[in-house]
Amino acid sequence: REGHLQALLLLGLNAISASFQDQPCESLSLASNISGLQCNASVDLIGTCWPRSPAGQLVVRPCPAYFYGVRYNTTNNGYRECLANGSWAARVNYSECQEILSGEKKSKVHYHVAVIINYLGHCVSLVALLVAFVLFLRLRAPAATSWYDTAGQPCPRFPHPYAWAGVTSIRCLRNIIHWNLVSAFILRNATWFVVQLTMSPEVHQSNVGWCRLVTATSNYFHVTNFFWMFGEGCYLHTAIVLTYSTDRLRKWMFICIGWGVPFPIIVAWAIGKLYYDNEKCWFGKRPGVYTDYIYQGPMILVLLINFIFLFNIVRILMTKLRASTTSETIQYRKAVKATLVLLPLLGITYMLFFVNPGEDEVSRVVFIYFNSFLESFQGFFVSVFYCFLNSEVRSAVRKRWHRWQDKHSIRARVARAMSIPTSPTRVSFHSIKPSTAV
Repeated sequence: REGHLQALLLLGLNAISASFQDQPCESLSLASNISGLQCNASVDLIGTCWPRSPAGQLVVRPCPAYFYGVRYNTTNNGYRECLANGSWAARVNYSECQEILSGEKKSKVHYHVAVIINYLGHCVSLVALLVAFVLFLRLRAPAATSWYDTAGQPCPRFPHPYAWAGVTSIRCLRNIIHWNLVSAFILRNATWFVVQLTMSPEVHQSNVGWCRLVTATSNYFHVTNFFWMFGEGCYLHTAIVLTYSTDRLRKWMFICIGWGVPFPIIVAWAIGKLYYDNEKCWFGKRPGVYTDYIYQGPMILVLLINFIFLFNIVRILMTKLRASTTSETIQYRKAVKATLVLLPLLGITYMLFFVNPGEDEVSRVVFIYFNSFLESFQGFFVSVFYCFLNSEVRSAVRKRWHRWQDKHSIRARVARAMSIPTSPTRVSFHSIKPSTAV
């Protein structure tokens, strides 16, 4: 729910500093030698430690770092007077901390807006992904004509009962990779909604088995997104840099990379969580426990390899573009443009979660909005660049649309012709044949 999502958005932001946490309050003193009346060390209701102090002195302590779920700026101070009779004043002056509290209330508005952005983005992404999935599904039927994929390699012909109709197909390996990438994002978006609707604070505390399974499933589909993006990079690198024929590549290779490799990674992560961090439905991490890097490490490695792929691809493309502007080169360029746009979107979003924007309110708000937008709209960008702007998909849709229009217009003309009544009293002059004189 919203509270759970806010907790995820605050990941990496809550650096809580506790003053004098390594020694008890009773042992603290503002002066080494205190003679006469003094106020003994005391902890107020908020939890601030007021050390042993001489009578008649105004004691200054930092504002609490965290209180009732609200963060405070510890550079501001609270004040309490040690009275002349050696007792603490009943009232503690936390007036300087009030502005921090009001600022925190303002930031909660930003978190609510970020929640709305997340829900809106995931809804838009899921709809776009489903449309792209259906298009790939409907247009992947074998065709009578041979198609060329975006790497310039011909797609094989497949016998089909409707081959005579000239139905266009986009069934080639690169589009199959696109289709699986879209499928991975659909499953990731679906599990995101499951997490938001089921992971209440009570469920977090109970740490029941099904909530841990939901978390593991969500992380699995998160990893598959990165590995299918890696598949996109492998395909382009093989076709452009290594100049191998993509006919040597097989669909099962990419299925093993995209769906198979993430599975043992998540199993290893789940085992690590079970033994070392088995709490709160496996969300977050305990200080000093690094089990999350079991699946985050391969994701970062995949991103780095893809960046290397792209560097080599762009280098080769620049060489080809200087010498030629053939349609093959144009296809290469379009494919790389899509990958260049998508890879930063996939990588920068993830990397920014490791960045702490600091205490500055503007930095934190920009950080939250930027991550919320990119994280939630990733599926939409995948659909746009790998389906809706795919020239093969658009051409296939256009041809099927024209074919449907032609069929519909023929049926309409036939229906109109069949509906015209024929009457013996209505004879066309064109039907009268001239009589032959005898």
